[in-house]
Amino acid sequence: MPQPKSVQFDAIFLNGMKSDSDPALLPPGYYWASLNCINDGGLISTRYGYKCLIDLPSGKLQGMAVFRPAQGLEQLLIGISGKIYVSTYPFSEWRLIENLLFSPHAKQLFFALTEQSARRLTPNDLGSAIKIIPTRKVLFIQDGGSTAPGFYDGSASGHVRDNLFETPIGGPMAFLGDRLWVAQGSHIFASDIANPFSFREQIYLGGTAAFVVPGDVTALAVTPGADSPQLLAFTEQNTTLIRANIRERSQWLTVTDMQREILKVGATGQRSVVSHYGQLVWMSNVGVMMFDSAVQSNVLSRLPIRDNEMAYSKVNLADDLSLVAAAGYGKYLVFSVPFSDCFNQHTWVLNASSFETLKNDSGPSWASVWTGTRPVEWATGPFAGADRAYYISVDFDGENRLWEAFLPERKDNGCPITSAVWTRGYFGISQDTQKAPGSDSIFRYADIALTGIEETLDIGAWYAGSLRGGFKQVMKKRIEVQRGNIWRDRVMTATTKLFAYKAQSRMTRTEDAVNLPQNTETGSCPPERDVTEERDDAMQLLVVWHGPATIRYIRAWAQPQAENLSGGSDACTDELPYNIVKFDGAGASSTDLEEADAIVQTREMPVYLSNQSATLERSGFSAVGVGSAESVVTQEAADRVAFCTAEGSADAQLLRVIPCKLSAGKCD
Repeated sequence: MPQPKSVQFDAIFLNGMKSDSDPALLPPGYYWASLNCINDGGLISTRYGYKCLIDLPSGKLQGMAVFRPAQGLEQLLIGISGKIYVSTYPFSEWRLIENLLFSPHAKQLFFALTEQSARRLTPNDLGSAIKIIPTRKVLFIQDGGSTAPGFYDGSASGHVRDNLFETPIGGPMAFLGDRLWVAQGSHIFASDIANPFSFREQIYLGGTAAFVVPGDVTALAVTPGADSPQLLAFTEQNTTLIRANIRERSQWLTVTDMQREILKVGATGQRSVVSHYGQLVWMSNVGVMMFDSAVQSNVLSRLPIRDNEMAYSKVNLADDLSLVAAAGYGKYLVFSVPFSDCFNQHTWVLNASSFETLKNDSGPSWASVWTGTRPVEWATGPFAGADRAYYISVDFDGENRLWEAFLPERKDNGCPITSAVWTRGYFGISQDTQKAPGSDSIFRYADIALTGIEETLDIGAWYAGSLRGGFKQVMKKRIEVQRGNIWRDRVMTATTKLFAYKAQSRMTRTEDAVNLPQNTETGSCPPERDVTEERDDAMQLLVVWHGPATIRYIRAWAQPQAENLSGGSDACTDELPYNIVKFDGAGASSTDLEEADAIVQTREMPVYLSNQSATLERSGFSAVGVGSAESVVTQEAADRVAFCTAEGSADAQLLRVIPCKLSAGKCD
């Protein structure tokens, strides 16, 4: 008679990622961690794509800003080793701004987009008349104190003269109340109203010459409130509010609470501060903070940490968080952080609402960690009438590049994205209140329901005990799906019908773990337990795939295991002296330390590496591209991604050498 099986499943993942808990204790709706995914509508999908727009000059990548003119298309300014490059949308052609030069050693550049509608007829005369001028947009640039501030208005540019009453040298800046606010160490200066080039008002209007905060300013930000926005000045340890909405400078000395410290937590840097959905969000030394200006009068001296769910990545962050880069794009919030690197190797993605209806929504949840590039600074918002997201990156090959993100084609430069999800621990004590801690189940197999498969998909699945052992593979397969009816060797005529094929779905089931040979390559038996690894008090699944796809649900099957009611036979026996378990769960025991270390080094999850080359010919030109990739699924999966990368490299070379062809507007 077949033995009974128990089943548990996740059909919706509204709660997102939560890696700060034991997987066995997570309730339904959570997954432990994910890589290069989004969580939308409660479903786990391959993330949006990246596209490289241009290779930037070599050097120290110091920052990027958007210049939005009163009329015309948006421009991007990028600082590299003290030089400033500018381009107009669609950012295909760049030029160097000759008369702007900052320190090539500056850690970062600071930017502030301002408006000027007044100027002095005689700049150096304190008594000069003030003239109202047509409003113009001016972008100010600082390097933190080494060079005089620079400015750019879309055509004119240069450095502000080193004059006591003109824009001071500094770092973080903000534009609020028709004034430019400049931080210089622990001092914050305010410009004349409507003139960010002049800082003379305090001489004849009185008021405060500079606001002083307890520590060097790391960031300046404007509260999101539309009625009376105010200025927040961050140091590493605290946050000070300045009532910058009061326009009359002469009142600053008499207004109650013109300046007051409101939080005992600060911000690590200017790039990490972003306004999103009416909240100000930033990275502090202890984690991500969220500040709602609508309830600021009720804020205590401490805010709760909002990124503990990202512990999978957070525990390995570098000590220096001053260059963390954040941005908001639609309902998504991104934080690019220095994971095991001095550059921002991981990008955390928060979905403000993974499920929305007319009546309610699911609330915010952390969706995933995105990888592949190392963002330095983000620029989001309307570009040419559409919301877009750009970032500059110091990529893993050391080259500087400009990328566009959140592209609906879920591929990077046309190549498959590697995605992964670590599930919660199935059959743990949190799902069955009748199950006592320590009660085992025998994992059998799992069903993984897929949809949205747009092209060939390589997918693998592994299982492991919730707290012990490495992952054991129970699925590796290729799913063949054709994207559309255009292919290289097909002859097409004027009457050929061209269309895309429908995305497909699959119901996949893994192998039965009980029927597989015992895998000692990734095991922890011994030292952690003396039973085979398909038996544990909870089972976690790892699913990895290459290509666009969505997980609809996961269903795990197990066989209950009778409780052992006898005493422990080894209760009075010492363990072997040397027990080693690697970070991936593989372990070994021995009476000799070197022997145990040698054993554990051979117990690894296989990783398949591939280097491929591709030759493309077009219009009498040819190019050879080289690509590399790795996969834990199969060697064929690694080969496929590497070859796609090689083709993309060859194609990029051809685009640079093939002459452009323009239509004459007539047919022969």
